[in-house]
Amino acid sequence: MKTTIARAAVVGALLAAGSAGAQGFETYRPRQTMYILNYEVSTALGSFSDKFVSSTSWRGFSFEGRSMVKERLSVGLGFTYNRFEQTHSLLSTTTPNGGTLSGPVYRYADQLGFKALVHAYLLEGPLQPYIGVGLGGVWTYAYAQTTDLARADDGFDFIASPEVGLTFTAAHGASSIGLNFAVRYNYTTADFLSVNDAQSLAVVIGVFGGY
Repeated sequence: MKTTIARAAVVGALLAAGSAGAQGFETYRPRQTMYILNYEVSTALGSFSDKFVSSTSWRGFSFEGRSMVKERLSVGLGFTYNRFEQTHSLLSTTTPNGGTLSGPVYRYADQLGFKALVHAYLLEGPLQPYIGVGLGGVWTYAYAQTTDLARADDGFDFIASPEVGLTFTAAHGASSIGLNFAVRYNYTTADFLSVNDAQSLAVVIGVFGGY
């Protein structure tokens, strides 16, 4: 008898917990905080592309935290990392003393950005187009090697990243999950090796969780 009562109590508790969880998920609440993990594909622009790396970067990601301060306005913080890399089997380059050197060339640049974020959302509902901007600093490390001649440069500079994007909420209740899409332009004051004011354009695809 005691065993039967105990089993009934356990089953009742599980059913109650499941019912409460389902009710909490189905009860819609506009998200106030959102965490986004993005994958980024980037292309260098300007002298960054012309004089250093012209190939597409497939090695990039970013993480963002956004909090709503008004109905359609959020502020937050973001971190980005991108590696731009290219190898030439034969290329003629100018040496620091003005000479010319020909041979295989390997180049890469790592950029780590830390930004304050502001985003404005244009619509309500599962699909939310938005515009935003990130302002902050970026650390760049650049390396170039031609045959046995290697050069490296690094620095911490200003970065501004305006973007347009869209979030798609796949499921929402007390919490929400969905997808994030954006196109972001990155302008920096980073000067390294033969590059001035390094710039790039990124296509962003990510997932988010909100509550």
